[in-house]
Amino acid sequence: MNKKTRDISNNRSIGLFLDALRRKNSIIILLICAFIALSLSTYFSYVETNGFSQISLVDFAVDKVADRDVVASREVSYVDENATRIRREAKQRLVTAVFKYDRIATANMVNAFVIFQEFLVNTMQSAKNANQFVLEVQQEYPGILDRKQLQNLYASSDRIGILSVSMSVFKQVASEGITTFPEEGLEKYNKSEIELVRWKNERQERIEVSKDSLLTWNDLRNYSSNALTIMKKSPAMTDTVLAIIKPFLKDNVIYQAEESEAKLDAAVRQVSPVQVILQKGQKIIRRGYLITEENYAQLEALASSGVYLDVRQFAGTMLWLLVIAIAAAYFFGSGVVGINNEFRNILLLVLMFCALYLVVLVCSKIQAFSTPLNLAVIIPAAMLAMLITVLMGQRAAIFMTFLGSFGVLCASSFDLAPMLFTILSGIAGVSVMRITGKRIDLVKSACILAAIQPLIALIIGLILPGSIGDVRFVVLGTAINGFMSGILVIGFLPILEAALNTSTSFRLMEFSDLNSPIMKRMLLSVSGTYNHSIMVATLAESACREIGADPLLARVGAYYHDIGKMDQSDYFVENQTDYNKHLDLNPRLSATVIRSHVKQGVEKARQMRLPREVIDIISEHHGNSVIAYFYNEAKKTNDSVDPEDFMYPGTPPRSKESAVVMLADVVEAACRTLEKPSVPRLEKFINELVGKKIETNQLDNCELTFREIGIIKRTFVNILAGYYHTRIEYPNQKDPDATDSMLRDALQKGKKQ
Repeated sequence: MNKKTRDISNNRSIGLFLDALRRKNSIIILLICAFIALSLSTYFSYVETNGFSQISLVDFAVDKVADRDVVASREVSYVDENATRIRREAKQRLVTAVFKYDRIATANMVNAFVIFQEFLVNTMQSAKNANQFVLEVQQEYPGILDRKQLQNLYASSDRIGILSVSMSVFKQVASEGITTFPEEGLEKYNKSEIELVRWKNERQERIEVSKDSLLTWNDLRNYSSNALTIMKKSPAMTDTVLAIIKPFLKDNVIYQAEESEAKLDAAVRQVSPVQVILQKGQKIIRRGYLITEENYAQLEALASSGVYLDVRQFAGTMLWLLVIAIAAAYFFGSGVVGINNEFRNILLLVLMFCALYLVVLVCSKIQAFSTPLNLAVIIPAAMLAMLITVLMGQRAAIFMTFLGSFGVLCASSFDLAPMLFTILSGIAGVSVMRITGKRIDLVKSACILAAIQPLIALIIGLILPGSIGDVRFVVLGTAINGFMSGILVIGFLPILEAALNTSTSFRLMEFSDLNSPIMKRMLLSVSGTYNHSIMVATLAESACREIGADPLLARVGAYYHDIGKMDQSDYFVENQTDYNKHLDLNPRLSATVIRSHVKQGVEKARQMRLPREVIDIISEHHGNSVIAYFYNEAKKTNDSVDPEDFMYPGTPPRSKESAVVMLADVVEAACRTLEKPSVPRLEKFINELVGKKIETNQLDNCELTFREIGIIKRTFVNILAGYYHTRIEYPNQKDPDATDSMLRDALQKGKKQ
């Protein structure tokens, strides 16, 4: 091996190491995320709302008969909102609205009325007649008094007295204050009293007065009439006085909305809530009794009184989950349980574990599954075990069954019954799987599980008598669980097969169909490669069956191992009929064309979504061996030619199936050139071919033993000896080549004649 080849090998080793490190880091990150998610779920499940986590408020309603007792697990105090609301409303009704006497408005309207009165007196004295008086007043104060009122005033013999009385009444009304109550806003306050803010001796004073004591516009007539009576004036003057003073009166006792609201808010804030104390052990709800509003309020208080967490139990659960995560990281990373450590496979297993854990965690809090074995009805252990068996193998399924059972133990508050059922149900699911490539087998497995699971539940119920409640519920539920496990596997399997791109027997059977479009295309366009692939598949399948490898995977891999030759079929000897195109190319270019079929085959396989194991066979079926013929041809012209330029771009096989396909490929192709292939000659030739692969380190990465290699060689010899066996020559049978020679001689003789 030259320096360049060693450098390439070292670079590949470093790349493989870095890929493995990245995969391991991804697995660790995935497990950490799963641990955090399950820890949070466990925390929210374990947190009790004052011992109320087992019960939902939806189960209770006012005037509904309670179906269970509810007892306070600790002393709880809560605010009686209804009583507090009544107390607040009572306090509101005691708060008085604020009205303020406006001194400035009062002074302005008194001043305006004094000016008006002086104008009337002066005009009366200067006017020559009533008409002139009316016109002068209307000119100065239009619309204040109508013409008739002004004429009556002018015609009155006591007109100066009327004006004097009007001034007295006006000042009394202004001093008393007149107000208008708003239509909205006062309904929240005291109905009978208000707070009046007035000025006394230049000091502001606040007094509580009767609401009825305020003078309103509706009260103005009675007030004026009473004032005239007190002044010993005739009440008949009321209308005249009102007509004179009313235009100049304005509200001067004003409702203070913002100040009243602030006063109301301050009063409400001072109201202390009504506290009710529930004693520890006090029975809130009694089974068989109607739930009153008070009961329901106490129930709500109990549910919202605070959180409680059993720290010891939660810490124990977290430690148990941590142990499971560490164990999973070790086993997933080491591959000792037969699990391919690709990220998508590990992701599926982690999601399955989380789903199993969460189902048990959630359902264990439901009343119907409060008895340990009742959980067996909803534990999908058999279904998960069957799925893993089909997708990854029995060893992986058994491992995940035990790992899942530890999770169930943790999620069920460390009850043994659900854990035992998970183990036995999972093992039963693995045992009943008969993978022959027919999906009807899953229905048969479902029927068997429907009979086995109730038996498992009954046995556990006998061993742990307190773990089973309603026997009929458990038996019927586990039977349905078992049957539905097989049915659900049928539904989920195609989805998971496509998502994982895995080589299950069901999927390989689909790809082994020789009537598929790609195989028909091979038969028509590259018939030589097609026949070669069929023979390689026969050899590889038989050999794998003898050594205990996967014969179906080997057969499918052999069918598709040369699909890269379809685009340049004429450059491969098995498809050539008359002319070899390599005669027109130099050896280096010919080698490039020949080895390109590996890369093109991998690309086609990925486009077809072939399983990863089949793609590996395609990329590895030549390993990194040298194309000897063209290498030797190149050396004839240049002794210093680099063998690296004539090597296939793949890697040596990493699985038994891939190695067997490689050997079957080279043996089938080489034996076509063997003259008179007897058994001894076949044995010798095959030994040389296989020995050459061993010498060039093409079988170093697979797990084939020398014993298995011997079995493979014997299998190849037996099949090829039967394929190339000599036949009895029939009477009068002539050699076609001899016949052609005789015809040519006859034609030559005819020409001479």
